[in-house]
Amino acid sequence: MNQVGSTLPVHSMKACVVYDPSSGLIHHHHRVLTLVGGREPSEDEIATDAIRAIRNRRDAPTGDLHVLHVHHEAMEPGRRYRVDHHNRILIDLAASG
Repeated sequence: MNQVGSTLPVHSMKACVVYDPSSGLIHHHHRVLTLVGGREPSEDEIATDAIRAIRNRRDAPTGDLHVLHVHHEAMEPGRRYRVDHHNRILIDLAASG
């Protein structure tokens, strides 16, 4: 059977952001795609992978980092966001003035 050009079905798409809780500054947007038949990682596994990804960067931020799980379409390309740590929500900086 030739599968060239075919699309594999997606089971789920998840996302999270890694941010500084004191400022709400987002350092990393992490996405996970699971195909049908694949093992879907837990939110804890996704958070661990996201933290590991940013800690492995040459310019990795220092200090305390937190993870906020968000809908995979919550962030639009080209827009700037921060996290309201107290309410644990994503803030669109253009919309907030």
